[in-house]
Amino acid sequence: PRPNSRLPNMGACGSKTSPPKGAKAAAAKPPPPPKKERKKLDPADYIFSKRTDEVLIKEEGSIDGEQFNVEECKNCDIWLLDHMATSFIDECHNCRIFVGPSETSVFIRNCTNCNVIMACQQLRTRDCQDCKVALFCSTEPIIETSQNMLFACFDFNYFSLRGQMSKAGLKPWNNKWSQVYDFNKNSDKPNWDLLPQEEVSKLLRPSTVSNVISPEEFESEPVVPITLGSRPWPCASSCVVIFLPDSEAFIEAFLSKSIQAGWTLGRTRATLLQEDQLKILLGWTKESKLPSQCKGKEITGIQVCGEGIHSQVQDAISLTGLAAGSKHIRVVPALETLNLAKLFFETWKDEV
Repeated sequence: PRPNSRLPNMGACGSKTSPPKGAKAAAAKPPPPPKKERKKLDPADYIFSKRTDEVLIKEEGSIDGEQFNVEECKNCDIWLLDHMATSFIDECHNCRIFVGPSETSVFIRNCTNCNVIMACQQLRTRDCQDCKVALFCSTEPIIETSQNMLFACFDFNYFSLRGQMSKAGLKPWNNKWSQVYDFNKNSDKPNWDLLPQEEVSKLLRPSTVSNVISPEEFESEPVVPITLGSRPWPCASSCVVIFLPDSEAFIEAFLSKSIQAGWTLGRTRATLLQEDQLKILLGWTKESKLPSQCKGKEITGIQVCGEGIHSQVQDAISLTGLAAGSKHIRVVPALETLNLAKLFFETWKDEV
């Protein structure tokens, strides 16, 4: 049980004598909470180093928000199935690597011919070649002095992934996987390209972790929405749906509906906007107080595409269970879609 946080005022009851100056303040001030004792860590538990032809697994709870590094491994199947603070992957070759939700950055350096599926706040690669990455990244991925890098949207599932994403502070619908920034851009021979989404399932070997993750987990509904990003879109018709602050349940419901309805998810983004940006994004609503109500709060935009998509989305929001969230949802008018989508998903950058 937690100790009493207030000390009794021993002289305050039944005494007419004034306490010394400052005594009341001293008596009223609670003692500082006991310092949380930091667990003692063995560095050897937080690194895979110089391993060859092995299956290496860290299960849930074994990293628990600490940093984890992988270095000088060859032809290994590496599974980091937990959330972590950050990770460095250095000088690995011919490896298949899963990196669980990382609160900050993942650095991949001097690696060749590696397949990686990962979720992080920021990705940076340096001096890498011939790597394939299926990525969740809430900021623009950065590559530097790297060649023949292929990127696709994150697509992997296990039951505890959603909770780990939350612990790492990652919103599943805020994924900039295809907005790669290349420090050494080569227009004649680009250093990166898009990996066909259907090839993501071949990047890793799930059989090597079947004793930890069941087949049912692999087949469960995606935690991270699979988006087209910068891939070609199947048609020009699209619809942008804006979710006002504190709408997580309705976002989840809309994403589930999009899968059921067979809509194609184009882009998703969660961000904070300036009030002048909010006035542009929400000006068509004629709700004059709405921009100021959203200032300083996170809003989410989801763009779906398909023939007749605008009317389908309107019907879904008004005629299905999503109607309960109508106060939290705004559907951008068809005539405003192209302009506002470009501003929201491309022009307005996150403040760093």
